[in-house]
Amino acid sequence: MAVWDALAACRCNILHVCDYEGAYDNLTPFLDYPGYIVNCALEVGGQHMTPQAAAAFFGRPFMGGLERKGLLATGAPAAVRRAAQAVLAQAPARFTLRVAADCTVPGDTSWDNLKAAVDAAHGA
Repeated sequence: MAVWDALAACRCNILHVCDYEGAYDNLTPFLDYPGYIVNCALEVGGQHMTPQAAAAFFGRPFMGGLERKGLLATGAPAAVRRAAQAVLAQAPARFTLRVAADCTVPGDTSWDNLKAAVDAAHGA
């Protein structure tokens, strides 16, 4: 929290609830953490949460929607583009698309897949 206090003057920062070592059963402990935008996994306690539900739950913009080890890492660029478009079609009003919903994408993820997701987000 000392780091967050130092960042309070930043105009925009992101609360990333990292689940790298395993998923959380409950995100409630993070509700009061600071951050203008929230990024977290959408699978929580065995339940799937939509980007809209995540934004409503935290009461602030949500960043995410694509699973880092799912289609983004393993699919073809055309499939990644369709998945990104599907996320955008269901996105809440206050939303930021990121090419990894829950954490860092694997290092061997195809650049073409990343570009497909970014292009979809930019409407290309």
